Amino acid sequence: MECRVILLVALVAVLAFSGCFTLSSPGARPLLSPAPTVAAPLILRINATPARYNPAMSSTIGIRLTPVNVTGILPPDAVYTWETPYGTFYHWGPPDFKVIELGPAFTGTSGPVFWSYFAEPLEKERSPVTINLGAADPFTGTVLGNTSIRIGWEDPAGLTAVVEGPARSG
Repeated sequence: MECRVILLVALVAVLAFSGCFTLSSPGARPLLSPAPTVAAPLILRINATPARYNPAMSSTIGIRLTPVNVTGILPPDAVYTWETPYGTFYHWGPPDFKVIELGPAFTGTSGPVFWSYFAEPLEKERSPVTINLGAADPFTGTVLGNTSIRIGWEDPAGLTAVVEGPARSG
């Protein structure tokens, strides 16, 4: 019996000092303290289709880029910002399938965007393109996560784009 009392006192002391609950006065019922909020890291990736694109293709207006929330921890109304140093983003889809140019930087919701470019032959080799995506809290503007994807070229003149995968850092 004495062992149980000592164990109970020790448990109450550990809980009181760890912040799990606070005692308001002697003899009062313990009140649970709100659990601290801890922001879990958000992991994003970009789904890109088709993997190979040329503006002469009639089946699509560009490479479809869709943000994918890998961790599942994201407000449903998060704000996404897309940026590219080359090419431009477009919206294309239901209900009327009108092509709307969004520019090289675009902020919107989680829907897909299309990336495309003008295929003009160059005198020198075209550099790969990094497309950046950031997700932010719609109320505070706090950046919740970032990712990027790298687009290379099938030919030196840069007429056909090829999705290479996640951008390399550094």
